[in-house]
Amino acid sequence: MQMKDVLEGYNYDLPLMDAVNDVELRPVRRLLAGALMGESLDAGYFATREMADAYFDLWNDARKGVSYGEGYAAFEEILKDKNPLQMKLWYLTCERDLNETVSDMRWLAILANRRAYMARAVRESGAEVLHVAARNLVAGKTPAELVADQKVWN
Repeated sequence: MQMKDVLEGYNYDLPLMDAVNDVELRPVRRLLAGALMGESLDAGYFATREMADAYFDLWNDARKGVSYGEGYAAFEEILKDKNPLQMKLWYLTCERDLNETVSDMRWLAILANRRAYMARAVRESGAEVLHVAARNLVAGKTPAELVADQKVWN
């Protein structure tokens, strides 16, 4: 059997499913992995990385005693943009301990990177790189798209 045969039709959510089902992981990490399932490879990584960096900057600001620093400014932009994945991650983490959240978001960013990196392994095997994000399977507008244009929500 060739590597191409093994990787043909690879499911990029497998590392996330492994994390969701890993009873050794803390529940919050299992939830975070589940939130990333179905997201596109690149957007999933970049959105997660941006959140991880913002939490680190917020932690660094708090450590230095800065109340309106880089972390605050980063979250101001993230929350203004209302990216659906980032909003999911925000609501899963915003009321948790900051030190733990920095660690958990770094872990998730590494997991997102490993997930996206598999596209290179699939391509190098000669198999077709195919990943369809869950939102691309939705027919019609999503609730997020419907309310995004409404001034009452913004």
